[in-house]
Amino acid sequence: MKRITIFTIFLIFSLNIFAQNNSFYSIADALAHKNDVEILDLEGKNLSTFPDVILEFQNLTTLNLKSNNITTIPNDIDKLTKLEIILLDNNKITELPQNISKLSNLSVLTLSNNKLKSLPDNFNLLNKLTILSISGNQFSTFPLSICNLPNIEKLDISSNYLSSLPNSCSQMTRLEEFYISKNKFTVFPIIITQMVNIRTLVLDDNLIEKIPAEISKMTSLKYFHISNNKISEIPLEIQNLSNLEYLFLSFNNISKIPNEIAKLEKLKYIDLSNNTIVVVPSSLATLKECEDINLCHNKIYELPVEFSTAPKLRRIGITNNTMVTIPSFLSKYLIY
Repeated sequence: MKRITIFTIFLIFSLNIFAQNNSFYSIADALAHKNDVEILDLEGKNLSTFPDVILEFQNLTTLNLKSNNITTIPNDIDKLTKLEIILLDNNKITELPQNISKLSNLSVLTLSNNKLKSLPDNFNLLNKLTILSISGNQFSTFPLSICNLPNIEKLDISSNYLSSLPNSCSQMTRLEEFYISKNKFTVFPIIITQMVNIRTLVLDDNLIEKIPAEISKMTSLKYFHISNNKISEIPLEIQNLSNLEYLFLSFNNISKIPNEIAKLEKLKYIDLSNNTIVVVPSSLATLKECEDINLCHNKIYELPVEFSTAPKLRRIGITNNTMVTIPSFLSKYLIY
């Protein structure tokens, strides 16, 4: 199953924004209508510097400068008092100006794939910021100023060099989506289990060896991704994730599926592919809402007959196991 993150969803949303009549796609056109410029899209224009003339567009609400070669943002960017959305992904920005924190209406800031190592100390003054992406940068420590953003709801810190999170992360009480994949975590950041409003948690591509029992506190969790780590067992406490719908555990070292997983009454999809599972418990077939189970690339030699009456199952992945033949009772499902 292909993962759709908040930022791909936001990309679709932004494409709709840039189709509006008050959108401009060149500096020249924008200069001819200064007072009308609300949305300026200069993505992929091969800009090496931030065009200072942008600061003249006093009604600007959305600025897209993605995929250029910009290295710095001017400190007087705070002149753009109406800015709500800034997209700066895929540039060469090494630091942000202090005055960016004076953009009191800013709600979305994406900075993926730059060269940032830190954020301004006063970054927490962005009181209206709800979406922040700093993925694909050079952070080795988590910026403490993020913890004090009072309205942050979606945060992407993936593809950095982080190995721990500060306890002050628990202050992000509104956070619903947290993307932490492709970092250097060897231990599950226990502070996350205190962030009980998180609905989407992505920890793929780290070096985590254990899911803690405290995961049981995260009862709002709907999407849980922890593939491509070093997990050896699924904790029994996972049964308490009463709202969980999608569970990704592929490419780990899991050898056993606990019966307690059947208590996940809202689970729709589970990916256990590329592990070392030998026996599949019959309880897995009793998941009430599950439509798709991926068991590919394991060491499974048989499936229990209970799978013939799985309530809502439509797809099952069983290729690349040790079964000689596919059981006939699976013929009503799409097999992959």
